[in-house]
Amino acid sequence: MLSRNDTKKWLSLEHIFTNTSLGQRMLYRLNLNNLRFTYYLITPNETMFETVDEVPNYTLQVTPWWLLFIIFEFCFLWLSGHVNRFALNDSITSISAGILSQCFKFGGRTIAIFLYDYIWNNFRLIENSWNSPLTWIFCLFFQDFMYYLGHRIGFLWGFHVIHHSSEYFNYTTALRQAAIQDIGLAIYDVLQAFFIPPSIFLVHRYFSEIYQFTLHTTLFNNYGKLGIILNTPSHHRVHHGRNPYCIDRNYAAVFIIWDKIFGTFEPERQFEKPVYGIIDQEMTFNQIYLQFHTLYNLLFVKWRMKTENGEWVFRGIEKLKAIYYPPIYMPNMKVQRYFHWFTMVDHEEGIPLIENEIIRYNPEISHWKKIYCLVHFMLLLAVFFHFEIDRNQLSYLDFNLKLAFLIITIQCLGAFFDRKIYASYQEVLRCIGVTAYYFYIIIDPIGIQPNRLFMMTIYISSAVFWSVYIVSHINVVLHKNTGKNSKIEQISTIQAVKNGSSLPY
Repeated sequence: MLSRNDTKKWLSLEHIFTNTSLGQRMLYRLNLNNLRFTYYLITPNETMFETVDEVPNYTLQVTPWWLLFIIFEFCFLWLSGHVNRFALNDSITSISAGILSQCFKFGGRTIAIFLYDYIWNNFRLIENSWNSPLTWIFCLFFQDFMYYLGHRIGFLWGFHVIHHSSEYFNYTTALRQAAIQDIGLAIYDVLQAFFIPPSIFLVHRYFSEIYQFTLHTTLFNNYGKLGIILNTPSHHRVHHGRNPYCIDRNYAAVFIIWDKIFGTFEPERQFEKPVYGIIDQEMTFNQIYLQFHTLYNLLFVKWRMKTENGEWVFRGIEKLKAIYYPPIYMPNMKVQRYFHWFTMVDHEEGIPLIENEIIRYNPEISHWKKIYCLVHFMLLLAVFFHFEIDRNQLSYLDFNLKLAFLIITIQCLGAFFDRKIYASYQEVLRCIGVTAYYFYIIIDPIGIQPNRLFMMTIYISSAVFWSVYIVSHINVVLHKNTGKNSKIEQISTIQAVKNGSSLPY
């Protein structure tokens, strides 16, 4: 029998979460230092490191503040009567995309860092010191300029399109990132390796992405005079709009000056607010589809288009142009060379006008299903945060099992939001699989723990619930079909009597 002290120890947070409490670690990061990090308010002295391994995962450090921003924005919009600026299905899909994008980074770092490090060590042209403030400041501006250039390439739209696929514009939209976007930007990352030390590059890469999170909101507009040189929420709302005047505008990450220099700046119009989303809106919350559908179309579908008469739309060299030119490009449209790619001469050409009534894709599901999805999404977040913090200590098997859990759970949530007929069948299999995993890890040295029992209880209950739900649903369908067949037989019998025919018995 447990003593009183043993009982208190067993129920303590430290015991429930083994040697590290997720909640404690998250709260620890809610400090003023990390708050200023979200707005790129840093100094060279505190962010200069000799090696890449010394650079902290700044994204992980600011994540608690991001969650707080999201909660604050949701509460403010809800209390102020602007509930049309967010939706549960869209927000969960956006955050899920952010989870995937982080999963496919290596320790939270861009995949280009390995190639970057190799080029710097073997082919650098200029020996810039890692501890020089001038190097730090040069990288701040040069990396932002390279992001601007890479952001403008039409072909890379296939890697980036999911970020624009949301029909809402809020803080969760900032997290709606492509899982393989870093592959597309890799060439512009490694170009900096010839004269910028890897550690300084990585620091500014982190903070560029972190700063862009703050741009995705309708709560703020411009930052006064700072909006002349800095990117602001108002500037970035234009970039996300699908109005003709918004297309191919305001590509900047941190400094809006690049758009002003190269003629792609467009201020937000008060009489024509941006309508968010993409021109050919993808009507689904299927994460895998959203991540890769447009890239697949650009590479394998667009150049094979045919007219109603069966003639090729793109012929000869035009087939390559279909891939390399801007996504909107069609034969006979005018383009102009810009560095080593092409842009549209008229950025509004081929862009449809916005219809008067905007109908967003938002399939209605029952309230209890929304609550269920929200609860399991919160469990997903908890697993993800543990995964991000402890991923380097995980075994190969555990790493891949957790990654599979994240991807499958995200897909299941998308199926519920899309009202797919197979959603409940998919979910019961997921819950059974997770339950089996927790039974499996009971044999490890940590053994039975309260948090594991809690998760097992949730998933066993969910598996039982969906099993009963499926069986009852099948019974209802069978009962309806039986009723229909019986009614058909009755009608046939009555008709036979009227016609004087013999009955079938």
